Amino acid sequence: MKAVNVTEQLNAMPRMFLTSEMSDSLRKNACSYWKNQDKLVDNMQTFANGWFERRHAGTHAALEAAQRMFKAETSVDLVREYQDWARGAFQRLMADGLACQQQSIAVARAIAPPLALLGSEKQTDASPSEARGAAPVKAA
Repeated sequence: MKAVNVTEQLNAMPRMFLTSEMSDSLRKNACSYWKNQDKLVDNMQTFANGWFERRHAGTHAALEAAQRMFKAETSVDLVREYQDWARGAFQRLMADGLACQQQSIAVARAIAPPLALLGSEKQTDASPSEARGAAPVKAA
């Protein structure tokens, strides 16, 4: 078995990153990755803050509805208060769905540019028929 010289391997690492083509590519990829991560974290924070705001609004609305329901003089008033609360709860639920959809779109947008670049690099390496996976057509 051949002995591994760890010192040589560690000394070779900087040389590997010093080549201009590789270094430039790695720099671009690293910067792009961390910028996208920052955008995703910002979007997730906005999503979470909105969710908590809707939950607070829901608990306050439920408390107010319960107080009004106990003060109701007729069953019609009681049902009306319940329906008002239920309508607000459904609106908050729909807002949650919309926020989730917007978060999914934001994630897809953050991921799509790197994937699109990866796809374009693969297509430039192969001929158009190879990129599609099609077999060449023979003339009769």
